[in-house]
Amino acid sequence: MTTVKNVTSKVKCTYGEKTTKWIYRLAKANKLHVDNERLQRLKKKWEPKKVNSYLHTLFNGASMKDTIQLAKISTIIIQLEKDLHDCTDQYERVYLEENLEYFKSLGDKEYIVLDGQHRIHEIVEYFDGKTNFNPTSPVKLQIEGQYGDYSIHGKFNDLPDEFREYLLNEIPILVIIYETGDLKELVNIFITSNSMMAMTVHEKRILNYNPLNRWLTDLCNYDTNLKWMFSTVSSMSGDYHIDNKGDTLFVAEMLLWADDNLYENEVKRLDDVLGPVKSNIEYPKELSKKLTKDIFKLMADGCVVVGEKTVKKFSKSTLYNLFYTMAFIMQKGNHWGSQYNIDGKYKIVNPERFVSKFFDAEFERLKSNGTYTRHYDQNGKQIKRSMHEYSFAKHNADQKHKTKVSIKGEGGSKYDFNDYARLRYLLEDLKKYLTAFENEGIIKKVGSRDTTSRDELLVAHEVPLSESEGLHLDEIDPVSKGGERTFENTQFIDAKTNINMSDRNKVKSA
Repeated sequence: MTTVKNVTSKVKCTYGEKTTKWIYRLAKANKLHVDNERLQRLKKKWEPKKVNSYLHTLFNGASMKDTIQLAKISTIIIQLEKDLHDCTDQYERVYLEENLEYFKSLGDKEYIVLDGQHRIHEIVEYFDGKTNFNPTSPVKLQIEGQYGDYSIHGKFNDLPDEFREYLLNEIPILVIIYETGDLKELVNIFITSNSMMAMTVHEKRILNYNPLNRWLTDLCNYDTNLKWMFSTVSSMSGDYHIDNKGDTLFVAEMLLWADDNLYENEVKRLDDVLGPVKSNIEYPKELSKKLTKDIFKLMADGCVVVGEKTVKKFSKSTLYNLFYTMAFIMQKGNHWGSQYNIDGKYKIVNPERFVSKFFDAEFERLKSNGTYTRHYDQNGKQIKRSMHEYSFAKHNADQKHKTKVSIKGEGGSKYDFNDYARLRYLLEDLKKYLTAFENEGIIKKVGSRDTTSRDELLVAHEVPLSESEGLHLDEIDPVSKGGERTFENTQFIDAKTNINMSDRNKVKSA
């Protein structure tokens, strides 16, 4: 008989019956790891009706169709170490090393939960005596040799000892344990096992084990102000709902726009950079990631101070606009800001005031006279209203900027634009406020070191090259405070003095 072997499969598993006591003890001993960032969905709390339905199914022995899927950490580590030892491909080695680091970081955990986190949670809650079981149809138990039966309801701790022992030791659950597999394979298992649930496209996308996805989830999960902002603003629904990891989708879109200011939310681009790691994909630059992170922190900090009442008035489209507006002046080389030479020329020193002023201007843009077209019946009674095609509010409907047109006086617009009307509108409004913002201390000019090189300035200051070693080129008015690297604003001073003075304004040395 011919033996056929699958040489591409990375996953091996065992399966069989376990008891509720087995899974309960693992959970109580903190041996189960649930990774909502990389391998799972965010756990949405079950409603009492669903909890009762699951426990009813479990106690009546009908839960064998609902498998609990676990990955055994110790055996996966052994296999990864073997794969790493045998691997000769440098790119693959980096991937294996990242996987190995991840699994070893889990410490004394024994299993990763791939599927069944809700069921395990409800089993633990019930046996801890926290759940009041209230089934719609009875679950009846009987002690062999005795007359009568006992209806299971209420809390576990209130049951007679015999029935508590039965529920712990005799109720079967079907468990699949994966003993090998890398993070990519385990994510695929999770997605497949949840294919009957309404997972959004982005939920599946962000679950790929990918350094950029880790960056996105870390940024969104560990910044409480950012979480509050996304939870408070309106219209974060569908793919953008926080429970569906929509905050990471929003940030990913803005990261790609920061990387390419003409980006228009191309789905393929999102799929590429957030999908499995590939050598032929161009990923966002580190500078773009830093800018994106800095802007979102400013946005979130400002929104928290402005307050829930104001933030709730606006939709996520306003958050897009706030990001664009900040980027115009914070990002050096920004396609739009460079049109007025304001790109990277300012830093926002008072985000609370900036956000407050922005919301005021945004409200005027969205509610400007002419935004809505009113429709009347033959008797002159208004029957409906619709957004004017040239209105700023209409342009906010999506991120396809190039086709947006604005005509002054039409739809409440203040400007004429043949394309990119939404972005150009924001830019024009911002330009009007810059001087006032600077005078009020909301923004501050940032200098530049791009104007003149060190060697050019050595010549200009008549410092011989042989005497320049150990001297620092110093900006008298620091770049951080708007100073430029020009002859008039520079000097050569000893290193210790320069380091000690840091970014303070200085007197020019003799």
